[in-house]
Amino acid sequence: MTDDTRTRLVQTARALIHGSSFADVGIGDLCREAGVHRGSLYHFFPSKEAVGLAVIDANWELLKAVLDESFDSEAPPLERIDAFVGGFAGMLTAARDQMGAVPGCPIGNLALELSGRPGEARHRITEILTAWQRYFRDAVAEAALRGHVPAGVDPDTAALRALAFLQGITLMAKAYDRPTLVTEARTAIRTLIETPAP
Repeated sequence: MTDDTRTRLVQTARALIHGSSFADVGIGDLCREAGVHRGSLYHFFPSKEAVGLAVIDANWELLKAVLDESFDSEAPPLERIDAFVGGFAGMLTAARDQMGAVPGCPIGNLALELSGRPGEARHRITEILTAWQRYFRDAVAEAALRGHVPAGVDPDTAALRALAFLQGITLMAKAYDRPTLVTEARTAIRTLIETPAP
């Protein structure tokens, strides 16, 4: 069996899960859509949870590419956050064009569904959210050093606020099927970042 089979299974699982939910996608559905036998799936993944972990990692790789593109620039630090929000909104818009509706955050959706389950998924999602938050935190810390945010702004608090708000507005974008809500959130995210911690 080849890595092509594994890749096809992960890509098919991603599409099925984002079109419905992790709970709704059965192993039989996945094998049928991917055109593989159950034995082939179990060669790569010992359980449905292992498939879920592979989907989480694939989603993180896609999201991390958007983060890296935005944050590996010479732009002022808060503009890097703005650029990421715009890129993230673009990703949601492209997904909407392909799927017919805004699917929501590829990490947030699975975080909601899998974080309450025992096992490795909760730990992996926590690692990913922490890494995502670190991008924001490092930009805010640099902005503080440059005097671009008011004194008293705590980079960790600001980053957590920004990511929490982004997750919430992405949920609203999914519910209303309006990815522009994320683009329009840049000003609110800046306000949350620039507000000193109490």
